[in-house]
Amino acid sequence: NIMRKLSHKNIVRYLGTEFISEPSPQFCILLEYVPGGSIASMLKQFGRFTNQIVKEYTRQILKGLEYLHSNGIIHRDIKGANLLVTENGVVKLADFGCSVKFDGMDSMREKGKEKLLGSVPWMAPEAIKFAEEHVGRKSDIWSVGCVCIEMCTGKRPWSLYTNHLALMFFVATTDSVPKFPPDASDECISFLSHCLKRNSDERKTATQLLTTEIFVNGGGVTSSNGK
Repeated sequence: NIMRKLSHKNIVRYLGTEFISEPSPQFCILLEYVPGGSIASMLKQFGRFTNQIVKEYTRQILKGLEYLHSNGIIHRDIKGANLLVTENGVVKLADFGCSVKFDGMDSMREKGKEKLLGSVPWMAPEAIKFAEEHVGRKSDIWSVGCVCIEMCTGKRPWSLYTNHLALMFFVATTDSVPKFPPDASDECISFLSHCLKRNSDERKTATQLLTTEIFVNGGGVTSSNGK
């Protein structure tokens, strides 16, 4: 129901549904084919991305999120594995299984909806601490910062934690943020700082992030030319 109303170059296109009865009952959601695979699979195959690719992919992710948020939709599971890339380098947000539409309020505050949805290493602190109760558009922004780190380093955020329960406890009980790339440029540090604020009210919106120094002034992601 969410996907059928979306139409944007940075959102995977919904084609329809089909019910298959044989050999076993299955309800299928039909989506456009994106042959390039996901950002996560590309990182696994080729290693961390160059400055230019990180900037361009991040810009496209933000454009897709800007569209979603303007239509009252929170994705809630932004991560490299859910970001598909076409043969022409167009990034498309995919996997809307955790998504929700909000009406009139920025975050979900409905009683009885306190499920933990998303992928822990990319989840905002409020999503881990309060589940659905305080998850809003700014929770997706935290995840964008995590994906930027993922693309810069070739590793998921909080990569030293292999136990998700331990990571959840750490994020919920400390004021820490994911470690920034060691060779990050000043522009990249500034961008990540805008995304990874523990207080969600202090994070910039997708529209605001698109006007930050890293995109406007042509700054690099790393302090050198990168790979």
